[in-house]
Amino acid sequence: MTGYELRLWRKGLGWDQEEAAAALDVCVRSYKTYEKSPKISRVLELATQSLSLKAFWPELKNRDLQHTLSRLATLL
Repeated sequence: MTGYELRLWRKGLGWDQEEAAAALDVCVRSYKTYEKSPKISRVLELATQSLSLKAFWPELKNRDLQHTLSRLATLL
């Protein structure tokens, strides 16, 4: 995952940099540096996937199985 993709992830959730930093438990300064990086750590990438699943869980649990699997494939 690149810093640009991290930015797209954050914007897709409708978060500002402060909210994303808090969700990832990092300081805002570090988060801003991550968004400018050509590549972010695998740990941070996995954390974003986990937070995405958590954010979309209410939507996913109310859909049929095929739609849920399709949505998960998109997230991952």
